[in-house]
Amino acid sequence: MSGNRWALICAAAMLLAGCASTDPAAAPSTVTVVVSVTGADSSIPVPVPAPVTSGAADCARGPNPVPSLDPSASFDVNDPEQRARRALAEQYRPTPTRGVVPAAAVPGAEACVHFLRMQFSLLAAGSGAAPGEPEVESALRSAGLTRIIVRSGPVFAASAGDACVHGSFTAAGPDFVIAPPAADGSCGTG
Repeated sequence: MSGNRWALICAAAMLLAGCASTDPAAAPSTVTVVVSVTGADSSIPVPVPAPVTSGAADCARGPNPVPSLDPSASFDVNDPEQRARRALAEQYRPTPTRGVVPAAAVPGAEACVHFLRMQFSLLAAGSGAAPGEPEVESALRSAGLTRIIVRSGPVFAASAGDACVHGSFTAAGPDFVIAPPAADGSCGTG
């Protein structure tokens, strides 16, 4: 039984360590995780590196949901899922940039724009009109964006980390631009 207990403890520690940050620039820190095995008389604390959050917005972390298309790739025209993916990828147009945006920040900002397009489409579908300032601010906050500015129109700007997402609403829907933050890290709407 004690061999099984140690195997379970080691497996749990390895699983928890896999959830930790792999950012080499992150400051080393630890969190004590207590793993308890049913039927065991004691718990053994296991130091595990703490996850470190970067300055990037939630939507800018993780896999990039923006569809990509290799024009030379073949696909099965009889498979509706493959046709739908190809159609979505063909419709995708990169968000325009204004100023010099760090190349590493563009994919995260694009992911935020993709998320916001979906959110604003849902809001507009429910009301038939462009969302108001409170709804825009709520959508920006739900994406994890920071330094949010919303003005009448609505016109908005928010930080996705090393890039700013600027937007406004036209009759066709939301219009986005990715730009670098100002020297103080803010994102103005001008």
